[in-house]
Amino acid sequence: MFEKIIYILAALLGFITIILIGFRFKTNRNTNVYFLLFLFFSSIRFIAHGFIEYKFFSFYLKEIEMCFLLASWPLLYLYFRNLVNNSSQIKRKDLVHLVVPFILLLFFWLKYFFTYNTFIIGVKIGFIIAVLSSIVYFIFIYKLLKNNVWKRTSDILIINNHIKIIRHWAQLFFILFSLMLFRFLINLMLNPVNLWYRNQNHFLWIGALIWIVLYSIILYSPDFLYGYDVFQNKIKEYKKHKIIFDNIWTFETTKQVVNIQDTVLKEKITPNIESNIVEIEYLALNTNLFFSENFDISFLANNLKIPKSHILYIFKYHSKISFTDFKKIIRIQKTLLLIEEGYLKKNTMESLALKTGFTSYSAFFKSFKSITGMSPKDYNRS
Repeated sequence: MFEKIIYILAALLGFITIILIGFRFKTNRNTNVYFLLFLFFSSIRFIAHGFIEYKFFSFYLKEIEMCFLLASWPLLYLYFRNLVNNSSQIKRKDLVHLVVPFILLLFFWLKYFFTYNTFIIGVKIGFIIAVLSSIVYFIFIYKLLKNNVWKRTSDILIINNHIKIIRHWAQLFFILFSLMLFRFLINLMLNPVNLWYRNQNHFLWIGALIWIVLYSIILYSPDFLYGYDVFQNKIKEYKKHKIIFDNIWTFETTKQVVNIQDTVLKEKITPNIESNIVEIEYLALNTNLFFSENFDISFLANNLKIPKSHILYIFKYHSKISFTDFKKIIRIQKTLLLIEEGYLKKNTMESLALKTGFTSYSAFFKSFKSITGMSPKDYNRS
């Protein structure tokens, strides 16, 4: 009875999560259709185990188990790959990963057209393929996340909350799904040697508990459920807070002042640090100053009417990124706003690059991808 309650609870939380994600599916870059399919198969599976005393579920239980076993890891891989690429569209080449599972499932569902011995041989081959593919896709996912998410250490990405969310959720999901794979492999070892291909589930309730934890965390975290557009939210917050990019600036510097000039500047600048940062952000967000092709730190100092040495000191001791990177961030965020407003409907990418202060499209492309994690064309399509 306890196990059935766990299964039903996991299934219900799964369906609730699917519904809530579905409401914001088109605007949520943290999810895609493969993730929803993965959740759906898992929820159906737990429903079948929760109501196994009903003839319908008991009759089709093996088919449901085989569907989940064959399709779950390819779907999980496609989810993570599209998450990294910030894509929510189904592409034809993605379907290649589902061809083998589809063929095996078709064979399994058409078992009445085969002799018993042929069907058993087919099931054994299919089960071996399913187990090996689970392990292979697990390795693919690990390499994908390691190379494209966990190793992203560019200082520019410090303000990109979307990347932070991806990193956080990718780590959490990978850990939980690793535990599920580990439980599955242990379960195989507990199966009878002569009937291993039947995959009799031992301790499935442990997997259900892991899913309950996962669903609870998702439902508790609005960032994942509803998505997060850092630029638009920061602009909306401008009227509420003086400092917009609060995760860039640091008022209590941990860097040691090593020369006499900086020691003198520290005494002059420290009392005005906050006001100077507010003025820098105001010019960045409310004027076109940063979009001039020849804009540099001297240009900024002249407009703020403070010495250039003060600006250099602020970015050296009170900023987590360089002035050059800050300038790129402002320009790329202006680019994102123009794209959202439909600028590219009547203009080219090269025109957009020049409008936001870049001297060439290649420089624009490199900066755009380092900050957003995707190319300008991919962002425009999404």
